[in-house]
Amino acid sequence: MVEPDAVGVLLSGPADALLSVVLFRGGWADADFTTGAGGAGALPGAGIGSAAAFGRRLDAWVALVFGDPRAPQPAS
Repeated sequence: MVEPDAVGVLLSGPADALLSVVLFRGGWADADFTTGAGGAGALPGAGIGSAAAFGRRLDAWVALVFGDPRAPQPAS
């Protein structure tokens, strides 16, 4: 088996939101998102120097695209 140059994940969230992330061996990622409200864009993915740094960046992207689950929720 050869070592891959990249690995990707596609995350889906509420309201048809999607986050696509491809992490490249060179320390950067392509991260794109769409929201159910018609929003879309690319997120900065340069300068990822370790697995821990990727985890922190992925956590930030998930919170940005899907909302931060730790944030206080409005009362129903």
